[in-house]
Amino acid sequence: MLKRVEVASHETAEHVPPVLSNRSFRLLWLAQITSQTAQNAILYALIIVVLGLTESTTNASGVILAFVIPIALFGVFSGVLVDRWDKRRLLILTNIGRALMAVAFFFAREHVWALYSITVVFASFSQLFTTSSATSIPFIVSRKQLISANSLYSGGFTVAQVAGLIVLSPTILKTAGAGVLFISMAVVFIVASLLARFQPHIGDDDDEHSYSAFPGREELRGAASEFLKALSGLRADPLSALAMGHIALSSTLILLFAILIPRYMQAILEVSADDAVVVFAPVAVGALLGLRFVPWVVSRLGNTRTVAIGLFGLALSLGALGFVEMIGDALERTETFNPFGADPFFGRSILVTLTTIFAGPMGFAYAMLNTPAQTTLHERTPVEMRGRVIASQMVLANGVALIPLVVMGGIADLYGVSTVILAISAFLVGAGVFSLYLERRWLQGEGDWPPPSAGGHPPQAVPGSIDTE
Repeated sequence: MLKRVEVASHETAEHVPPVLSNRSFRLLWLAQITSQTAQNAILYALIIVVLGLTESTTNASGVILAFVIPIALFGVFSGVLVDRWDKRRLLILTNIGRALMAVAFFFAREHVWALYSITVVFASFSQLFTTSSATSIPFIVSRKQLISANSLYSGGFTVAQVAGLIVLSPTILKTAGAGVLFISMAVVFIVASLLARFQPHIGDDDDEHSYSAFPGREELRGAASEFLKALSGLRADPLSALAMGHIALSSTLILLFAILIPRYMQAILEVSADDAVVVFAPVAVGALLGLRFVPWVVSRLGNTRTVAIGLFGLALSLGALGFVEMIGDALERTETFNPFGADPFFGRSILVTLTTIFAGPMGFAYAMLNTPAQTTLHERTPVEMRGRVIASQMVLANGVALIPLVVMGGIADLYGVSTVILAISAFLVGAGVFSLYLERRWLQGEGDWPPPSAGGHPPQAVPGSIDTE
């Protein structure tokens, strides 16, 4: 059963040390940023390489499917592994494994099916790393630092996505090529493994010995039942279920972004996909600003309303991108309202300039989506189930993403990328309205929180490694 962590009112007045002063969290955070940046850079590079070899958005979507499917399948077992085995050791080994896969990508970069096959193994290592790192946070920070830790962790995750997908990968591909990118990212993964190597034991000191043994056959056989138990706990707690839905949506949006942006660059902006570093750089700035304001917004509006703001902001930004051609045509027809005049901004076309302007708010809105939802799950998950819940989160997120990932590439080829972007924008508006409706229904019926979990028992503090004194 997932339970609410109640924070005593007197705790808010206590001095809370900066979470980055915690050496263990600092090492985990740096390992996360470096390895996730390399992971996203490789993912974008694979899409560009396959797109160049096949000239098909549908085939490029195959890279994402090869990345998502093993996460959805292997996640059933990874939760048990993370809960029962040494997390520090997993952080080290998963980064070494991804470094080896990056070298394999280097040798297979001319062969589409070989790239697909290696991506399956690469994704499995990535799934284990993400589950291990996310599950480790409540073990190494106090409860009073949890919102700050989650903000930084989610911030690092967002920065890694922007840095890998929009900055690092396009820059290296444009200047040095895919081969150099794969080898350089292998080095980055080795650096991340060294950062994890300097980590102390992650978990309760009294339980250090119990994490030394690899889960046995019986434990792995029971992984499916443990996975269903975690799902049952999520269903019993509506707030956790809603947070899981928000996280799944966030993950799906990033994968769709990786698929559609190269096509958008070529079909709409008529520039090389390698120029994404210039066109979408404001996404990074907007995301950093958004992450800075997330705690302030959450403290005043709550997690669900903050997420709704992010959904509406993303819908507005994506709608602007979908109508960018119409907006550009309208501006070109009138001198009065055309801020660019005869010479576009920095020599760029009106369409590229408008896209760059719309990219900043998109990054700000995305920052409001993931952090509050992730914090909700960490606060309401019992310590002994965190690995399985985080793994369930990844399985559901990637399972939900499968259908749109399968069809969106083909729809973009048939009807145009702008049509797909506008459809996503409309869906996000509906998701935001539905989230607010659920929150209002819960507030009216049960006070500030959704109904308690099974049996009608009141929420309780979560015992374990989070401070509960």
